[in-house]
Amino acid sequence: MKEIISGLSLLFIIQGVGGLINHLTNGGKSWFLVNYIDAFQGLEIVLDIVFIAVGGIIALATRKITSSKSDK
Repeated sequence: MKEIISGLSLLFIIQGVGGLINHLTNGGKSWFLVNYIDAFQGLEIVLDIVFIAVGGIIALATRKITSSKSDK
């Protein structure tokens, strides 16, 4: 289960960082999720930062859960 959650956090971080770089450099449409959802248009950079934050929070939560299980 930990591996799946870690993979999910990595996915969020990659989507956020890659999308942020893409939007700051005026890159074209690419495989970043924010580019393909019409409701997100105009909020791309904000949502990229949110993806990075969510990925970081998930990663930190995974580390905390792992360390608390090893303490027992």
